[in-house]
Amino acid sequence: MARSKSLAVAVAALSALLPGLTPAAHAQIRNPGTFMYTIMGDVDSLDPHWQYDGISHEMIFQLYETLIFYKGSSITEFEPMIATIVPSTSNGLISADKRTYSFPLRKGVKFHDGSPLTPADVKYSVMRFLLSDRAGGPSVLLLEPILGIATTRDKDGKPVPGLFEQADKAVRIEGGSLVLELKQPFAPLLSILAAFCPIVSKPWTIANGGWDGSAASWAQFNNPSKEAPFLYDHVNGTGPFMLERWDKKQKQIILKRFEDYWRGPAKLERIVYKTLDEFSTRRLMLAAGDADASLLEREFLPQIASLAGIKVEDDLPFLEVHNAFIFNFKVNATGSPYVGSGKLDGDGIPSDFFSDIEVRRGFANAFDYDAYIRDGYRGKGSRARGPIPVGVFGYNERQSITPFDPKASEEHFRKAHKGQVWEKGFRVAVAYMQGRADRQLACEILKKGVESINPKFKVDIRAIQWSTYLSAWQAGKLPLVNARWALDFPDPHNAVFPFLHSQGHYAKVAGYSNPRADRVISEAVAEAEPDKRKALYAELQRIAYEDVPQIFTLDTKYVKVYQSWVKGGYYNPIMPYGYFYPVMKGATP
Repeated sequence: MARSKSLAVAVAALSALLPGLTPAAHAQIRNPGTFMYTIMGDVDSLDPHWQYDGISHEMIFQLYETLIFYKGSSITEFEPMIATIVPSTSNGLISADKRTYSFPLRKGVKFHDGSPLTPADVKYSVMRFLLSDRAGGPSVLLLEPILGIATTRDKDGKPVPGLFEQADKAVRIEGGSLVLELKQPFAPLLSILAAFCPIVSKPWTIANGGWDGSAASWAQFNNPSKEAPFLYDHVNGTGPFMLERWDKKQKQIILKRFEDYWRGPAKLERIVYKTLDEFSTRRLMLAAGDADASLLEREFLPQIASLAGIKVEDDLPFLEVHNAFIFNFKVNATGSPYVGSGKLDGDGIPSDFFSDIEVRRGFANAFDYDAYIRDGYRGKGSRARGPIPVGVFGYNERQSITPFDPKASEEHFRKAHKGQVWEKGFRVAVAYMQGRADRQLACEILKKGVESINPKFKVDIRAIQWSTYLSAWQAGKLPLVNARWALDFPDPHNAVFPFLHSQGHYAKVAGYSNPRADRVISEAVAEAEPDKRKALYAELQRIAYEDVPQIFTLDTKYVKVYQSWVKGGYYNPIMPYGYFYPVMKGATP
């Protein structure tokens, strides 16, 4: 960065002493070529086929490229990227039975190391995405349509023989085009490909210890640990920005412009992502002009209203299952500091504590939903009616919702675990991502509600660093979490599958399985007739209401906060943190 650390500290100190200061700095753009973005949460991985969280995915959008991409702010229109044409039935690149997709591949594209992109790189990338299939990762997004499966492993966790051969047949290069052959029609396929399965360099990945692309070795690279792949913290993509440095200690990632980018260099020279969990620090940097944009929770908006030169865009569409509580039906208690004694003795919980629906219903009735919308979102929200957010196809506005009802909560708790919950009490930890005040508030409201039912009930709130949180959740050690699900693509399948399908991101780790839900999800994604499809998603919302595998709190809107000198960008709800290729810092009109 051009600004020295000592000067930045001095500015922050001055702002702290003079909170009403209107910085004259806003008359002049700070560091015109560098975009400073203060965020919440740290990056989990930079491997584009491993990462599956919002912050990491934000980096991938800047560093790598997919076959096609979302066109501007649209979630239904696409533009070619590594492919030269967006396939459709009208141009003949999607077959009449909608099972074969052809993507003519672009020539003249370079990776960051200067090597040319080839069709072999594209096929290798799709195969690696499918077959690496880390637990809880994104591979299921393409495994389902291409191979008709949700996982590459059997019930014992071992790679299934013969999958390489199936994938090799379904993913092929023909005359300079990538051809994908699906098991059955899959309506959201283009949406998935617009955001997932970026292209990596096959020779570079192999040279750095990655999978060699053969049938003989794929199983060795299946379900890798986070830091095992070289791509965890090294990047060689084709995107408009390159990785300059990932400073894990300082929680900062710096990207620099790729000068040989095939569409021409980006306008910004650098992007700096700085993780700052404290709102007060983010506010000071905005006020001083040291941050060009910041992620902020809605409850803090009044505290930035007086800042000079700050723009706020509100009421933006938000394709997200927002801040839901997820129950773990089978907690991995081994080495877990979140289950207390591990017994139902008033000082802990057993591993199967939340497998009892009466416990889940007790928690659901103890949460004050209206207070959360009022205090956390200033009334900018509505009660969630299941895993499908408002505004997404299939949302059923008539679906019943669980009320805040302490009396009903007591009745459920008295029945739970044959009366032992009420008699002995419990102590349970509820976790959320450190730095998220909105999730902290949700946990505080739940704690207050549950503990008011019986003095023997204790809820401990745990704020956990994002990467640690993800690892603990994937290991099954967290009994109850407050988390979100940003839709990977704008289709109800991606809202219900993670929560309700036995192989979904949350359901699988939490041990939730309902064969009826699995069956309906499979039927709904393959159904072409809109009314029939809508009815199937209404049924899935009923299942979520009846089973209570999660507590869905609210649907809300997105808000962006940035300096008025930021120009050229656009908002797309699939990538709410932003896509920076067209962004620049220009004079305020």
